[in-house]
Parts: sequence; structure tokens; C-alpha cells
Amino acid sequence: MSIRLPRLLNENQKELARLHPSRLSLDLRLRPLSTAEMQLPATEPAVAVRDLVELYDENGSAGIFRVTSIDDQPGLKRKVYLEHGLATLSDGFIPAMTISEKLRTAVNRILGYQPYIRWQLGDVDLPEETTILFTTGHANLLTALMKLIDLLPSSLMLDFDQSGSIWTLHLRAMNDADACEGRLTRNLSSVRISTDASDLCTRVYPYGAGQGTERISLRPLLGEDYIQSDAAAVWGVISRTFTNSSIFDAATLQAVAQKYLERHGEPTVSVTANAIDLSSATGESADRFHLGRMCRLALPEMSTVLHERIVALKRTDVYGAPGLTAVTLSNRISDTADEIADMLHEVIADKTIGGRVRDVTTANRASGTSTSPVVHYFRVESGMTVLSCRALLDPDSGVSITSLRLDGTDIPRASYGSGVCDLLPYIKRTSTGAISTGRHTLSIYPSDGAVNSTVTMQVIEAV
Repeated sequence: MSIRLPRLLNENQKELARLHPSRLSLDLRLRPLSTAEMQLPATEPAVAVRDLVELYDENGSAGIFRVTSIDDQPGLKRKVYLEHGLATLSDGFIPAMTISEKLRTAVNRILGYQPYIRWQLGDVDLPEETTILFTTGHANLLTALMKLIDLLPSSLMLDFDQSGSIWTLHLRAMNDADACEGRLTRNLSSVRISTDASDLCTRVYPYGAGQGTERISLRPLLGEDYIQSDAAAVWGVISRTFTNSSIFDAATLQAVAQKYLERHGEPTVSVTANAIDLSSATGESADRFHLGRMCRLALPEMSTVLHERIVALKRTDVYGAPGLTAVTLSNRISDTADEIADMLHEVIADKTIGGRVRDVTTANRASGTSTSPVVHYFRVESGMTVLSCRALLDPDSGVSITSLRLDGTDIPRASYGSGVCDLLPYIKRTSTGAISTGRHTLSIYPSDGAVNSTVTMQVIEAV
């Protein structure tokens, strides 16, 4: 089997030299970043950190990688560590911002901060009108991009085309049809199946904002404090709970709880198979293991047939043992350290599909006293989803604010002492926790004098 040698490239991706590694391993992953490790004899051309190298396996190009570090034994050998070229995005920086626009526009906005334009957006397998609501702090572009992609349906995967001078990033819908098959009597030497039910949940008791026993719950909406999945008929009732103080209404709480059950409604199954890719010898596509595609494992020896997605391919010795691959399959693509906050972001982002995000601002100036308030009215119209509601309070010189109320509820001084107040926790709501439509009243009690006030709501409206 003939496998092309790695190509050392310059910044313009022109070949500088062919490399002759004594060993090359590839660790290709569905969720970036894929990595590689290459051992070079001392006689090979010099390779430096941040150099670009195109790597190959028995199926052709595995992509262009960038050198991250080198362990050098002078006169003997060098061990070169590389990561996928998507890592070049980490060289750029994006300031803190909130993006509420079409998905393609949002991704292009992030890519527009590249100090050197190396990546462009290609195909996006979502409706063109899909809108994303995305907030990022000061971060490098790779971190920001991956955070945005985490809000998208889990059925999407990253796909790369590095054949041109500018590389293309595609967001592809993953195919659920079996693309390959593995059998112990044909192309598998061993299989290990791990089934983990430690995170299994079929009934969840979710709680939102509030204190102690007075928290947003599902009871006003469903008559119960929990939501249960159909998986309870298979696994029985397995109860979990979570609390998130950023959820202020029962409808949002229910949507997040539903996503929680979808993620935890089945045991996590992970399969590792030592396999040989026979496709170059047989010409059969079913003998090739495709990253991101489904694989059928026929295991009559274990009286089972599995259909799982390939999430990682590890080739430990591309040239010494061509085709030999450790294949990792899983029924769960990813997990997050703060999954409830992540699910809340997904729910909010989902609401923007078919809608638009805009700011609604009202301004007011009036005089008042500690017993005769300045009254600032603002409205929440039917069909609005309120994402945030903030007040900016600017009393005239020598005037102080003695107290503040919203819809008759006292707001603690600590919440408005800086002149900026988050009104969302205090706004009038229905029995389900949803913000009441119609007029809302902000009552400002100054010591004696005039106050300038501005209330800004960020809302999603149907279009």
C-alpha cells in the first residue's frame, strides 16, 4: 500500500520539502481538534513550531496540521506534535459582544476577526433564515466559534476543505444511515463495549429562579414538579433534579428539562474496536471507517448488532501498520461542563429561529420626592420573549434615589446603587412565571429633584 509522505508547507501552502517520518500517528476526532504525532530522524529537514504540514493516510489527505511543539534529541530524532489547522483561529481575538443575527452572518462575523484570513464559511445545512442569539466574552476566535456551534443542533458536524489557498469550513448535517460495517470475522480484531448508566434520568425535577422553597417550578404549568420521558417505560423511574437561577418562567424551565431528558434518557454507550480499513484493498466503501458516520457492528459472538456513530479514529502507525485503526463509537457526541447553562442557551437560541432580536427602549425625565415618585412606564407586547430588561438611572446633581419599585415590588438598594439595575427578577409575572404582557410601572423615589431614566428590553419577536 502506497501512502503519500507528509508535505512541509510555507505560509502560502507551497511545498518546501517531503518528510520521511519513522512513525506517524493520527488521532482524528469528530469534535476538534484532531491531533497528530510524528517522529523524524535527525537527517530530516528542519521543522519549527507553527509550521504547516499536510498529513496523509491510506485514504488520502488527512488535512493540514500545524506544529505545536517539538521534542528534540540533537543528532538522534525529533518528536513533532501537531494539531488540525483549525487551531489557527486561536491566533485571533474577538471582543465581548452579543450577536443576534442570521447564523451565516454570525459565523462570518467571528471569522472576520482573523488577523490573517485563512478560513471562510462554506455550506451550512440549516435553513438560510436561521437566526442565532450568541453572547461571548473576550475570547480567541476558536473558543468563540466552538461556543457558537455548541448552540446548534447536535446533528451538525464540522467538515473541512483545505485544498485551496483559503480553507473552507462547512457545517454539515450528519447522515444517520450506516456507512460501514464491522465484523470480528472480517475487519475487527477486538471490540470493547462500555455501557454507563450513571447519568441516566427518566424523570427530572427542575427549578429556576427564587429562594428556598419559593422557586420557579413546573407545577403552575403541568400540575406536577417534574417531567418524565417515555424512557421510563424501559428503564423505570430514575429521578434527578437541577436548579438554575437564570430561568424565570415555567415554559423555559420545561424546554430546558426536555433537553435534559433527551440527553440523559439512554445509557451512554461507548464502543472501541481495533479494526483494519480494507477499503483500499476491496474497493468497498462499507470497509472504510468514516468519521461522523454511523457504523453497523455485527457481533453474533455477543448476540448483538450495534448502530453507533464514529466519533474518533486513531491510527497509531500510519506507515508501519497501514489501515490499522482504533475506532471509537458513541451514542453521545459531546458533553459540557455546565450543561444546564448550555441547554438554556440552546433554548434561547431556538426561539430566534423564525424570529428577530431587537432592543426596545423607553426614556423618561421627571421630578419627584421620597413620597411622590417619578413614574416610568414601559410595555411588554403580546408575542414578545424578553431576554433582558435593564434600567439606567441618572438623577440630577445633588439628587439621590431613596427607593425603587417595579410593579409594586421593592428592589433592594444593592441592585440599583450603581445606577444600573437588572429589572428581570422583579418584573410582574403570570402564575406560570411568564412576564405579564401590557404596561409595567417603574416607580423611582428621589430625595427631591429630577431623575433621567431609561429602560431597555432585549426581546425576540416573531416575524
